[in-house]
Amino acid sequence: MNIPAIMGLRITSPGFDSSSKNQINRFGLRMASPLAFDTVSFKGTPKVADKAWEINKTLARNIRQRLNSSSKRVFSFIDDNFGDLVATEKYPKNPLAKISSRLKSTQSITEKTGSRKWTTVDEIMEHMTDLIGVKFVFRDANKSKVDGVLDRFIPLIKSGKLELLEIENKRPMVVKGLPEYKACEYDYPSIDFLKKMIEIQNDSWKKGGCKQRVRKHLDDDFTEANYCATHFLFRLPGKTPVTFELQVLGSNVNEAKHIDDIVYKELNGKTSADSNPEFQRIFEPLRNKKFFANEPNAEEIIKTAREKFDKYRGEVFMFQRRKEPLPYSKKKTAELFLPLPYKLFPSDIEIKYKLSSKDYDFNHLNEILQHSHKKPEKAAKTAKKI
Repeated sequence: MNIPAIMGLRITSPGFDSSSKNQINRFGLRMASPLAFDTVSFKGTPKVADKAWEINKTLARNIRQRLNSSSKRVFSFIDDNFGDLVATEKYPKNPLAKISSRLKSTQSITEKTGSRKWTTVDEIMEHMTDLIGVKFVFRDANKSKVDGVLDRFIPLIKSGKLELLEIENKRPMVVKGLPEYKACEYDYPSIDFLKKMIEIQNDSWKKGGCKQRVRKHLDDDFTEANYCATHFLFRLPGKTPVTFELQVLGSNVNEAKHIDDIVYKELNGKTSADSNPEFQRIFEPLRNKKFFANEPNAEEIIKTAREKFDKYRGEVFMFQRRKEPLPYSKKKTAELFLPLPYKLFPSDIEIKYKLSSKDYDFNHLNEILQHSHKKPEKAAKTAKKI
């Protein structure tokens, strides 16, 4: 299965500074105790926000600062080894639409500690494995193309320059229970290649006298939202080892995921950098139990609406995953998502509370997002003229 391109995008690495490549080895993350290598894992745990358990922002900011040089080390490593695979005017057939990377924000660190109930620096540094994140967004997500890109990790693992700790191959819930030859249709890499990566890493550890083994979920990690992706947990070894998460997915799914991440945070009381008053207004009826307080069946109204909206979110991801790849172009084309085909609320409730189910259509949410992005750009242009 193939996935189309995010048109005109190249490497986008906030905070990446290639001029600092010669400096990064002089600095390192210092921890009170070393990482427990055998326990570093994605750690699937409940994700409900609990502000009572959140660390303060000063501590979260301190963690970010301590990871600054480590993140630059990761970004440089990825750029050096994979940056040439991004599609450009000169190389339009390259498989990657973009490589993006980020250091987790102070706000996200704070909120995640609340949902996971991690209260110490050591707990956070060891278990919050996505503090440093990298994403390979594929222009052409055919399995052979994805395997070809991932093949570059093989010599890095064999040489000991990189260690593979864990793989989560996320599959849509709709394929659960299907025969493997059908269930694997939505995978990005082939299962055989993932097994090859695991075998090479395990052999490398075994030769070095290490009993550690790669943790894996290759065919049993199903997502309710039908989200398709493969997540890798890697470690750059050395005096100050650095763990980072790599996400592999297609460009169309990535477009939907960006919106869905904001939706998820809105529905679960978390803060998103891309949120705005319009998003908050739209999602209040789905998250605020008091919104329909005057209705005798208030809980049922919200429950039904949430179930319908979650169903739609899953349909959007499947719609995006089935799209075919488009040729590279400098100009980004507008993404068209699956329209919302049904009402979330009864007609009388929509009229009474001035609601519109059309507000929850991903196309509408994307328009709001694009409009909010254009405002700062417009302000910046006006400032230049002044």
